[in-house]
Amino acid sequence: MMESVISNIGPEGIPLKVEKGLFIGVITPGVVYLRGDLNEKEFPVLDKEMENVKEKIGKHLIEITFGRDNAKTDLFENTQDYMIWIDAMYQQSDVEALREYIDVVNDLSQTITFEDEEIALPSYTPNYVPIQYLYYKISIVDKDMFKELLDDRDSATEQLLKDKNENNVGIVRKNHLYLLSDLTGDERKHFLLRGLLFSMGFHGESTLPDSIFNPDNTKITELSDLDKGAIELMYGGRLQSGLDTNAIKKALGIDNDE
Repeated sequence: MMESVISNIGPEGIPLKVEKGLFIGVITPGVVYLRGDLNEKEFPVLDKEMENVKEKIGKHLIEITFGRDNAKTDLFENTQDYMIWIDAMYQQSDVEALREYIDVVNDLSQTITFEDEEIALPSYTPNYVPIQYLYYKISIVDKDMFKELLDDRDSATEQLLKDKNENNVGIVRKNHLYLLSDLTGDERKHFLLRGLLFSMGFHGESTLPDSIFNPDNTKITELSDLDKGAIELMYGGRLQSGLDTNAIKKALGIDNDE
């Protein structure tokens, strides 16, 4: 029957094969045909696909976690909820971008939560007694202020965000992001999210073209599927701060030789 499908589908049909050339079906624009006579030993396709996806996410996580400045994981605390507080110049598009990000992260994370009903703006008065949130501050500043911050930067606790031309556009602390106000459009949104991700422990880079961690494309504004998978893995409860590369590989079942 499968041979008949192949002969009748024509050039639109793509043969589907697994290891050792085992032919299991045909992919067409509208229908996927699969053989029904394969037993579990011959047809371990779903298990293999899941293993491959998990391995890809794990390797991507390691790649975007261990960057130029850190040898161990550094996650946000899971004892309280976070609130984003924009305490300086901002645009409405900044608020909208952060709201979208919050919705995505809250869906992915099992250990931290961002307040999703309110983003604190400059006039916000925090409730310190009792402390309701851990605040993540974002300050969007002009060139003069940014230069002062650069001159006074503590290289041990503050990291720089650079555009693809190696110009400094952001300064990142654990709970504070300073962003240059000259940034506009997609590039502004990119570094707004990239700075927040950096503070969350993602200090590395990726060569994947659709990843927000790709340093060669600073106009990516959406998390790729692998980016989302890495966040879900990092904040899924299996990992904690203080793990080195080998410890993460062991926790995720990744071969240390890879």
